Amino acid sequence: MSRWNIVQVAFYGLGERRRTLDLRPNSVAILTGRSGTGKSAIIAAIDYCLGSRRCELPYYVRRRTVGVAVHWTNGETDVLVGRVVPDEGQGTEKMFVQTGASLELPGTFDNMQGPAPRATARKVIERAFKIADVEDADADEKWTVGKATIRHVTPYLYLTSDVIISNSTVLHDFDDPDKVRDLKATMPYFLKAIDQETVLTQRKLRQLEATYSRLERQSKSQQKSRSLITARALALLTQSTSLGFGIEPQPEATEQELIAMLSQISNFDITRTDVQPGDQLSALEDERKLTLRLAASKREERNALRALVRDSSGFETTVSGQYQKLGLADHLNLDGTNCPVCQNPSDVGNEIAKQISSSLMLIENEVASVQQVAPELIDQLDQAETELKSTNLRIQEIERQIRSVIQQNEALKKADDLTQARAMTIGRVEQFLETTVEDFQLPIINFGDLISQIENLRDLVDPQALRDRIAYAESMVSNYASEMLSKLPSTEPLTGARIQFFADGHISVVEAERQRHLSMVEVGSDQNYLAIHLALLFGLHKHFEQVSSPIPGLLVIDQISRPYYPKDEKARDERGLDDMKDDDDRRAMGQIVDFIFDETARANGLQVLLIEHAYMANDERYVEATVERWTKDNGKKLIPDDWPERSE
Repeated sequence: MSRWNIVQVAFYGLGERRRTLDLRPNSVAILTGRSGTGKSAIIAAIDYCLGSRRCELPYYVRRRTVGVAVHWTNGETDVLVGRVVPDEGQGTEKMFVQTGASLELPGTFDNMQGPAPRATARKVIERAFKIADVEDADADEKWTVGKATIRHVTPYLYLTSDVIISNSTVLHDFDDPDKVRDLKATMPYFLKAIDQETVLTQRKLRQLEATYSRLERQSKSQQKSRSLITARALALLTQSTSLGFGIEPQPEATEQELIAMLSQISNFDITRTDVQPGDQLSALEDERKLTLRLAASKREERNALRALVRDSSGFETTVSGQYQKLGLADHLNLDGTNCPVCQNPSDVGNEIAKQISSSLMLIENEVASVQQVAPELIDQLDQAETELKSTNLRIQEIERQIRSVIQQNEALKKADDLTQARAMTIGRVEQFLETTVEDFQLPIINFGDLISQIENLRDLVDPQALRDRIAYAESMVSNYASEMLSKLPSTEPLTGARIQFFADGHISVVEAERQRHLSMVEVGSDQNYLAIHLALLFGLHKHFEQVSSPIPGLLVIDQISRPYYPKDEKARDERGLDDMKDDDDRRAMGQIVDFIFDETARANGLQVLLIEHAYMANDERYVEATVERWTKDNGKKLIPDDWPERSE
């Protein structure tokens, strides 16, 4: 046996009490019992010892249990996992995990070995099960999409009572929006369509792509911030000029030069009298008038060039059309002495031929001239557009500076004297330098290396090869599940149909006769839903066995008899085949049990735990495989009634 199976599940109570369920590795074990005996707690205990965040043991069990433990084995190595059970609330973080050969669960929970936090215990289990992601040096990182953990194996281990006849949920926990994204992302890994190296490469690629997006947003924000800072710096410099700081702002100055000018202002001695306030507003108004006249001139030049380009384009079109129409002259003999029409010797005809040839040559030259001049006109138009745009931007900048000067003059009116006004301006400059200038100190982001790394990783991942491997795994599981489906009882339209499985966890049913693709809802009946779920889970486990997947060889099935008992009957005790309503249901139940025993026997390392209300006393295999039977007559249950409750 190479796959992991469960040997025992143990519940520990007060006073050295222990309740142990002995299962059957590599075969079928059956647990039957009446309602309220604690059968549902078996799955909850196994899941809790696989590192679940929440403890979902029933209240009755929690009040009388201090710890639970599971004994795993693969035939060579044993793994003992225990966990403290809380009296109420979510699960505890304290776990116990021990690996080795020939291990056994202790008689009391106090003797559990290997105490560890939940996160550490999970990693130990993952290493033992060879879930390869734990070898990653970045295993502690917060990036989780695609990172396989022990918590992602549960959909393949449990076929719970709420899923077994569901018409929408295919696998356990796939109806949980908080879990389904990671479950889908890790499925190709467990199908062995993708190896550890590719998983890590994909994760690194996603990280770099996320980093690139973040830096790109940061770079755009930085550029926008610098643009705003430049405008603010020019405004402060313009205000300073009117106060006689002796520094004239230049529109073409670089960002660093503007910052240097403001730094000089921040160090200015406000008591100096060798510099006087300047009339910056008049100078700006004069410059504005000149720039407006320049813009008007540039606009006229631009409009004239637009007209020339438009006219030349129209002329070229017209002349080219005429030239094409006169192309019929190519069929005339215009170089001879004969008439180009009747081809008879004629001086008049010869003269007409010369005139036609001359006209064609003139038109051809005009077309060539236009084709030569047109690109030059377009270049001149583009240059004129650029110059006009630049002039308009300068006008906007001058107007911003004028507004700043006006605001400064209003502030001056409120100031007692020049010294106070200068002090106010220096205060604004210093605040600007302290709060916003650090944006200029941020290094320019070099995307070249990052883009190169992303491209290299994309080459390593090879998306097409990955798609091919996933498609192959989907095909194998589909074939196995369809084969299993043919062995299970079903009704139309499922009879003879195929199951098409997809590596994101959903399926479609291909009808036998018309080859229509049906959804789960369309196949109808609880019996059909049961057949689909059983076929898919056994098909998946056959594939896991063939590819040596790290998924444990365990399948816990809760109540395959649900479709075959009356819906209005809520029996408290175990039920037999005689309680079913007709012979067809009894035959179907027997067929399903035969299927489970036969497929488990064919598999290598597959263990099935069947939890049931039904007890088939006339089936020798069923009776022999029953490890626990909790009936009203024998009074047995998971946690005995004489176990004391916890005092805390």
